[in-house]
Amino acid sequence: MRVDLTPGVACEFVAARVRERAGARWLQGARRPPIACDDPSPWVRLLAEQRLREVPDVAARALVLAARGARPLDLLASIPSPRDLLAHQARGRRYASILDRDDGLDFLLHDLCHLEKFVDPAHHEGQVGFFSALLAAWDDLVSRYDDAWREDLVHVAADMNGSPIFLFAALKMKLKMAVRRDVARERGDPPPAGGPLLPHEARAFEAALDDLLRRLALPAAERIAASRVTTRREELDAARALDAWLVAIGRERLAAS
Repeated sequence: MRVDLTPGVACEFVAARVRERAGARWLQGARRPPIACDDPSPWVRLLAEQRLREVPDVAARALVLAARGARPLDLLASIPSPRDLLAHQARGRRYASILDRDDGLDFLLHDLCHLEKFVDPAHHEGQVGFFSALLAAWDDLVSRYDDAWREDLVHVAADMNGSPIFLFAALKMKLKMAVRRDVARERGDPPPAGGPLLPHEARAFEAALDDLLRRLALPAAERIAASRVTTRREELDAARALDAWLVAIGRERLAAS
């Protein structure tokens, strides 16, 4: 694997892997309109002007814009640790990996699609704020509960992008399930299959959530708002208050980068 990993190299990698996989059908026709591009690399211009088989438009757009410095992309020849990826997102940037293995193309395209969700102007600053808060509490959180919790935590930290409120609500849901499993183990009960929290589970979750919100350094008013946010997109006033705080944190981090 070449070490001078630039967007042009990534475009060349994508083109070669698509042609290898699709044969004569690798080119799917001209892009109308093409992605604006003044890069001298023929590989960047190829993705800007041609549709490649099974390459999402958002992934092609991410590489072409990265080539002109319009995307906060850093390319690696390896897979970063979840904590490293989390820290990079907390700085307002995202990694993508070019891997010399059978699923290397799919892995890179997956990363590029996440990049486009990360830079969405409606949610970028809020995501940076969310990932910054999560990074500050990471070492403590990752050492808690069971392996399923750690997998869930990694998923939220390194493989989810979009609305910071949805990310926060997803983290709360993962915490709820981890607490339920933990309580069941302590009582010698079978793992819960679902359904509403029982009273003793609710008490344990309330304590765990309060601890989480404090470790994320939410001020008192925002802790109240965060405790009301759910994945069902309810409690809009609470969601707006939490989003405003996350945006402010993200804006501060981006200004300092």
